[in-house]
Amino acid sequence: MFNENWYSEDQALFLQKLVSQTHGISGSVIEIGCWEGKSTTYIANACYPENVICNDTWLGNIAESQLTGITHVTEIILKNRDVYSIFLNNMKSLTKDNFSVVKQDCLEWLQTYKEPIKFCHIDASHEYQSVYDTIKLIIPNLQKGGIICGDDFLNANINRDDLKGGVERAVRESLTGFKNYGNLWYYVNI
Repeated sequence: MFNENWYSEDQALFLQKLVSQTHGISGSVIEIGCWEGKSTTYIANACYPENVICNDTWLGNIAESQLTGITHVTEIILKNRDVYSIFLNNMKSLTKDNFSVVKQDCLEWLQTYKEPIKFCHIDASHEYQSVYDTIKLIIPNLQKGGIICGDDFLNANINRDDLKGGVERAVRESLTGFKNYGNLWYYVNI
């Protein structure tokens, strides 16, 4: 199942509630940064029978390693564990198989993705520039009533110099009117 407990049950249930708020809106459901699929399974189950597009490289958090000069824990874990296979097993056993995989860097992929988006959860790199750029690539395709959200608002906060202000700074600078539920930030496109 899930080896790390990086996503609380309470937050995952709130995430499902956010996904449910987009029922009736046309567009894609996307998760950027899936790891072993804990939040992804909640998203897939909440959007069923629609498909969730799962975007990750499954190479670890290289951008943070490059920024900080310290090997990120995800890269260390990947030396001993096939996280992608665990992700696939979790998705197949815990969902109704309503998912597809895009195994590519999110910034490269989003530059070519021009379909309407109704829901997107971001939980990839936590450093400022990556999060900011990801949000800016999603917003033009976010449908009215659509939701963009993500993890690590408190963990990768604006005081994290090693992440250049991290997730919190990127969200504050790009999304007027966002809210947070603990570590989960979210924005509804009105």
